Amino acid sequence: MLKSLNRILFTLVCLFVVVSLSGQSLDEDFVLVIEQLEADSQEEHNHRHLPVFLLSDHPSALVRYNPFTLTSGGLLWAYQALISPQLSAGCIYSPSCSSYSKNLIQEYGILRGIIFTADRVSRCNRLALHDYPPWEIDFQISKVREEIDYYRIKQ
Repeated sequence: MLKSLNRILFTLVCLFVVVSLSGQSLDEDFVLVIEQLEADSQEEHNHRHLPVFLLSDHPSALVRYNPFTLTSGGLLWAYQALISPQLSAGCIYSPSCSSYSKNLIQEYGILRGIIFTADRVSRCNRLALHDYPPWEIDFQISKVREEIDYYRIKQ
């Protein structure tokens, strides 16, 4: 018992000596932590945005203030602000599915946008990576880059 206690104590002392000799000072640690907190604060400030609903820039007031569009736009904004930041680390696509859905609805309208969104969400899994050629994968961010022109009819 005494022998094992001595070994544990000796190991802790050696660990403390190695860490204190090879590590940086406590002041440097505080500087790094403060710099990281400032960077996180600035990044959070840059990503904080007011709700922009789906068709808010449409010239027709009937389209802009349609209750269905306002409701779906509000739900999409709430999802992007509250839930998506916690789940987006596992997404394989570069514009997240919610951002892509918002862009699809703005480009193609509410009906086709929802249909195209359902297609995109059904492909949002790791098995879909086998269908993409390597030139569509951005290896710097390790995600598939997909533009909304994917659904445009090519001539």
